[in-house]
Amino acid sequence: MTRVFLVLWAVVLFNISPVLAKSKHSSKEILFENDKVLMLRKVYPAGSESGMHTHIYPFRTVYFIKGGKLELVPADKTKKSKKLVAEDGRTLFLPATTHNVKNIGDTEIIVIETELKSNCSD
Repeated sequence: MTRVFLVLWAVVLFNISPVLAKSKHSSKEILFENDKVLMLRKVYPAGSESGMHTHIYPFRTVYFIKGGKLELVPADKTKKSKKLVAEDGRTLFLPATTHNVKNIGDTEIIVIETELKSNCSD
């Protein structure tokens, strides 16, 4: 009984619901990795974000399995954020950067991101 009361008290006090709470962050799964390539599957639920992170490899492609509305927020505050509407099947080539990716749309976004770790001629 005390345990139930404490959970209910926390829900009211902190305005949280363990059942209804949605993740504010994206998820990622490593699909393939070796010394030359890193391939990830990333899922961004509506309203989620990646959190600030750095891409250290200079060559990167992103393929949108399920597109949507994104905002790319650079770590460098002197640069402006970029808003992007990506359709299903769109592919982008992007440079290394430090940024936060936000899903500002109403739908889930799923991408396959491939980063080349080194020059392929090695």
